[in-house]
Amino acid sequence: MENVPTNQRVLVVESMGISHVSDLPNLSALAVRNHPNPFNPMTIISFNLPYTAEVSLQVVDVRGRVVRNLLRGDVHNAGPHQVIWRGRDDAGHQVATGVYFYRCVAGDDVANGRMLLLK
Repeated sequence: MENVPTNQRVLVVESMGISHVSDLPNLSALAVRNHPNPFNPMTIISFNLPYTAEVSLQVVDVRGRVVRNLLRGDVHNAGPHQVIWRGRDDAGHQVATGVYFYRCVAGDDVANGRMLLLK
């Protein structure tokens, strides 16, 4: 890999799933986390915006497929916010036990995290 900025995470995907997620620090001004983690049947994804911004929040599976769009460019004011994910995809179906990732984009800031759904 060449020219990967130091303020981003590198996700290496192979045919069998994720082999490595680097432990580079998240230098984004966007603070995001979920709790509880592991979770069943739901988790709360919390984020703190340093400024008013359009926010997108997606849940992605280990193959990189978008499972659920929780926020689609909605404008949120600066400050703390919470979104509940109940372990369902965009069609309303319960997803399988396993590792999922959230991706939150607000303006130029991006934050990612890992969460584990246990049944």
